[in-house]
Formats: sequence, C-alpha cells, structure tokens
Amino acid sequence: MLYSLTDALAYNVLLVGALAACLQAQGINPDLLRRHLQSPDPDRFVTQEALDLVAGLMGRPAMEGRPEPAWHFIGRDIAERGVAQDPGRPRRSER
Repeated sequence: MLYSLTDALAYNVLLVGALAACLQAQGINPDLLRRHLQSPDPDRFVTQEALDLVAGLMGRPAMEGRPEPAWHFIGRDIAERGVAQDPGRPRRSER
C-alpha cells in the first residue's frame, strides 16, 4: 500500500511540473504561477522528467545522438495515439 502511495505522489509531482513548464513556456506571470503552486520557487516542480514529458506531448524532438528519455517517449506516444473520449469511439488515427 505505501509503495503505491509513493508512486501516486511521484506522478502528481510530475503532473504539476509538466503543467508549470507549459505555463512558463506560455509566458504566465511568475507571481501568478507561484501563487497557484503555493511555492516561492516554481522551478522546484519543473524537473527534467517534466520537461521531457512536455516535449514529447508537444511533438518536440528528443536530443539527437542520445537515447530518447522515457518520459519523452511516453509523452510522444500519448500525443500520437490521442485519447479516445468514448471506448466505442475510434481514435483520431482510426477515423
């Protein structure tokens, strides 16, 4: 049970970091971001894993000459496959 809770916490931190990275890239006011994250240092959430996930989701290429990071692959896979709204409804790539 505790192992699962720590996994959940890690994924929540990854999600917060990915959202913070997206908002920073869009030029959100830093004070507004700090207030919503309830942290004086929003960059503490923006880890390399969060940046890799965002890059994959946005279709940005991984660094050339290096193996693709796991979270970049996962983000890219999510972006390419899409998310079906209804289990019976075909995905975008199947339409």
